[in-house]
Amino acid sequence: MDMIVSLWPRFLDATLLTLAIFVVVSFMSTTIGLLAALATIAAGRWLAVSLAIYGWIFRGVPELVILLFCYLALPQLGLDLGPVGAAVLGFTLISTAYEVEIFKSGLAGVHRGQFEAARALGIPLPSALRRIVLPQVIRIVATPWITYATGSIKRISIASAVAVTEIMQVTKQAIAVSHQPFTLILFASALYATMASILMVAEIVAARRFKQRFGLSTELP
Repeated sequence: MDMIVSLWPRFLDATLLTLAIFVVVSFMSTTIGLLAALATIAAGRWLAVSLAIYGWIFRGVPELVILLFCYLALPQLGLDLGPVGAAVLGFTLISTAYEVEIFKSGLAGVHRGQFEAARALGIPLPSALRRIVLPQVIRIVATPWITYATGSIKRISIASAVAVTEIMQVTKQAIAVSHQPFTLILFASALYATMASILMVAEIVAARRFKQRFGLSTELP
């Protein structure tokens, strides 16, 4: 216990860095994923094919390989982002591939007749999306989005492979000095479980509120 207390400042910094990476990656991947999914409505088949190829690559290649590419290969091409920047870029590329599919599924759950009705009433597409379509999409994708986010915050642990001083990196450094892997890994697991539990509680709360307000499930059809 004394060891954990003495290492707590380092674990706190690592936890805050983990959360910061998670927030930045979630914001960027959600924004890009939503815009890309919306763009498929107006764009032609070429965009759908491009997104399918993108998703096939970044959902098929292991996350660690993508992180190592961003950290080790990109500097040779003149783009040195540093450990944290490489991790943010790598995780954003990975998460965007999944976010696009989540939002595309959400859009597929909105009846096409609503787009036609909005067009018939003379409502501009941006207004129709903002006032009619997106509220429904949010209700549909809330649960799968939070479920994916829960996995994302745990996935950040592999950023230790590219020298990011997040929780697992600090844990490995502490193990090398103290030789107490059981205690330190258990403590690191508790930190990840705590962060993931917050998101899982948010998922339950969101599902209940949507069901009470709209009488609808937030799960994908």
